[in-house]
Amino acid sequence: MGETLTTLKEVLCGSDGTQGVLQDASYYSGITDRINDAVTAIAAGIRMPDGMISPPLPDLHEIGSVTTTPTYYADLPDDYQRHLFLVVDTVGRRIPPPIGGDYYDFALFMSQAGKKDLSQAGYPHVAVIRGKRLYYQGIPASAMTLPVHYYRKPVAMAADDDEVDGLPDHLQKRLIKHYVAREVFGELEDGEDSLGIGYKYHTARFYEAMTELIDFIGIDGTPEYYGQEGFIDLGVCD
Repeated sequence: MGETLTTLKEVLCGSDGTQGVLQDASYYSGITDRINDAVTAIAAGIRMPDGMISPPLPDLHEIGSVTTTPTYYADLPDDYQRHLFLVVDTVGRRIPPPIGGDYYDFALFMSQAGKKDLSQAGYPHVAVIRGKRLYYQGIPASAMTLPVHYYRKPVAMAADDDEVDGLPDHLQKRLIKHYVAREVFGELEDGEDSLGIGYKYHTARFYEAMTELIDFIGIDGTPEYYGQEGFIDLGVCD
């Protein structure tokens, strides 16, 4: 069972805002936003001390859809956050990214485009992401619904009994507590003569918990696709 918003608020601020880790009532009114910000930041990827970005959270994997438009792009699902890794067509075949790249190599997509104004009509045969849009070539004559696999935003907590979305149960309290505390102490201890003791402590504990998170969820390798013309039949579409 996951941690509730009430539990996390008490850990950070106590029952009335003057206790817990922060022991400062001035933070109590905004503590829910800080807790949700912590979950969102971890889900989006944390840069670790060795330079790597923490991987997506498996529980946030989502299968959504994008409906093509008469132009060369369409909006991604509203809950998209990061790492779209698969686009398929209406018969379940993979629509690949640019040759030699992935779905985030927009420059490579443009360099390989047959028409630089991206007006090539036809069946979608290549796709890429730019911002919150999926770009594709060709452009089908009528709208097509393309299933997409990605990692969504975590659902924000609002009610006291709401639970943390996406993070493993056993690491939720540590990750959120130390993330929020390091942000708060970083603001408090930014003076010229400050030793930054609280910030350093919570930063170290946060990265320890992040390392455990990465070890626990693992890191997916890039999948290999087999079959005719580089497509894989996923059996997910009619």
